[in-house]
Amino acid sequence: MVARLMLLLVTLQCLGIAAAASPRSHEPSSVLSKHVTSYSLGPSTLVEALVRVSNDFQIPMGIAWVDSPAASTKTPFAWKNVTAQEIIETIVRTQPGYQVQLKKGVVQVSPSYDLIPNNQNFLKLKLESFEAHDDFVEIASFKLHMLVAPRKYGQLSIGATGDSKVDVELKNPTVEEALDALVVASNRKIWVVTFVAGAGITPRGMRRTISLWSPKPQPDEEQPGWDLFRWGDPMPPHAVSTQQ
Repeated sequence: MVARLMLLLVTLQCLGIAAAASPRSHEPSSVLSKHVTSYSLGPSTLVEALVRVSNDFQIPMGIAWVDSPAASTKTPFAWKNVTAQEIIETIVRTQPGYQVQLKKGVVQVSPSYDLIPNNQNFLKLKLESFEAHDDFVEIASFKLHMLVAPRKYGQLSIGATGDSKVDVELKNPTVEEALDALVVASNRKIWVVTFVAGAGITPRGMRRTISLWSPKPQPDEEQPGWDLFRWGDPMPPHAVSTQQ
């Protein structure tokens, strides 16, 4: 009896260790260093390639990019004997003026100051606070949007089937940090901001944006905007360009 009890305790301890270790194996820093023998995406645009890597390797990702002809042109991608980090860096290097960083559990791909000056980049705006308690992620995203672009009315989506709820409480975050917090806390693991190339700035002085679901810029009173995706969601049409 004592032997069985001791065996049970040892088993539970082992299970506890395994349970504690399991989340660590999915941390971006661990996944980024993972060795890949062979990996291929085929011809893909910048955003299409990054979203697929995020999906395939389960890496939370924030992507800010400028919708230029070069970034919307398909490039063939294939690798042998690399890490996930090297895959991402190779994709990003196909377009000048972008950088890759790991920040608080999210891999961020962002344009340099030369592409989008900080004073035109809404992601750099500082908020007094951002809170969402037991809210569906789409509602939390709407709350964030109302802080960035306040207006008297707006369209609110309750969220798609299967969306998770979030609890987020931040003091003095940038908009970028708030979006990172949403993808960490929810099952929407990718945020994408698509800046319009050569479309000028809004009356508030921010670079205009579009949704990957539509090439038409949002009205100025609704600017700026972003898209949130779950791993495995269909690829938005504007992420897959017809340019060759």
